[in-house]
Amino acid sequence: MTHRSPNLAVLGLQWGDEGKGKLVDLLAAGFRHVVRFQGGNNAGHTVVVAGQSIALHQVPSGALHQGCFLVVGSGVLLNLGVFRQELDRLAQRGIDLSDRLLLSDKAHLILPHHIALDQGREGGAIKIGTTGRGIGPAYEFKAARMGVRLADLLHPDTLADRIRPGYEEVRLRLNNPSALPSLEAVMKELMDQAAPLLPFIGDSQGHLMEAWGRQEPILFEGAQATLLDLDHGTYPFVTSSSCSIGGLFTGTGMPPKALGTVVGVAKAYTTRVGAGPMPSELFDATGERLREAGREFGTTTGRPRRCGWFDAPITAHACRTNGVDGLAIMKLDVLDGFDQVGVVVGYRDGEGGLVKRLPACASDWDHLRPEVRMLKGWSRPTRGLQRLEDLAPEARAYMDVLSECCSTPIAYLSTGPDRAEGFTLPGSCLEGRL
Repeated sequence: MTHRSPNLAVLGLQWGDEGKGKLVDLLAAGFRHVVRFQGGNNAGHTVVVAGQSIALHQVPSGALHQGCFLVVGSGVLLNLGVFRQELDRLAQRGIDLSDRLLLSDKAHLILPHHIALDQGREGGAIKIGTTGRGIGPAYEFKAARMGVRLADLLHPDTLADRIRPGYEEVRLRLNNPSALPSLEAVMKELMDQAAPLLPFIGDSQGHLMEAWGRQEPILFEGAQATLLDLDHGTYPFVTSSSCSIGGLFTGTGMPPKALGTVVGVAKAYTTRVGAGPMPSELFDATGERLREAGREFGTTTGRPRRCGWFDAPITAHACRTNGVDGLAIMKLDVLDGFDQVGVVVGYRDGEGGLVKRLPACASDWDHLRPEVRMLKGWSRPTRGLQRLEDLAPEARAYMDVLSECCSTPIAYLSTGPDRAEGFTLPGSCLEGRL
């Protein structure tokens, strides 16, 4: 296949919660297939249409477009109970996915003992700040060859043999193994949850390869973000999957040449949840103002997010790692009315030197302090603007600095949560896509 691929990936460039769901929802109208390729129900993508907010956790964000076929790839973890609840909520809004949904037979399941182990660990002395939804243990057991795939649900006669090794492993690790439901109870609940989903389990890799061969455009939707990537994030305070570009290929079975364009999503400032380094974090009234104005509370957990100025080194790192063709900057309107806005342009080390490289060792972050460049704020509101020329000069100057610091052009600018609030920049990789 030598044709240029129309396929596009949307990836997070910070610590998640950047607003990927809005961009995927906007783009999905121009794509035949929308694919989730990693993560579990620890991810939450919020889509706002005509003032109505819809939170999606495991269902791809193209669900609101009837012309989109939705694929859950092999790199995803599924909690079937949560997934069915999400399908039910969509059905109550009149969104029926019964004829446009495919679940990879290679995708792994989140089971009750994974959740019990995750919550037991987070209740101990060492906390990573996970959502407690069993994501880490499920990926851990996948790597240890004790995982359970959706394909195993199609063979109930051998399902118990697939579940038992991981189940017994958790029983050995827990201080109170009697708190676990019995293996028989796990089996029964799983099969009850799976029954209506069995027709949707199939060969997602084959489906996508055939779609690519027909040149049907495919939109790949990342969950979490690069700084939470297991290899390229702020380890060990990361998620348990590859949420940068490499995870797209392992999580779908598609080759790299199937991808045409990569769009990276970042907020106009920085947030993260959970523990771990965040040099840009603001602990004062400014940080609180960002949190309140941006409604920075987790889609999945409701946890308040840590807030700070835009961190250029981490975002530039993510752009390089993913080969980003264009930036989507979200929530610019949150910065409206600030007298000054900051950009972290590097970090001062213990000797006063300015560094931009991200440390590989967690303890090295402790010695870094942010070098913040302050720019003049803007009084003219950006909320709802749909043209670049309508931005205040100070806001345009701020966007220029972000692009320069990340060595990546800006492709899209969001000026509010609704679909209509934002615009594509002329000449960008997204021109004509929205």
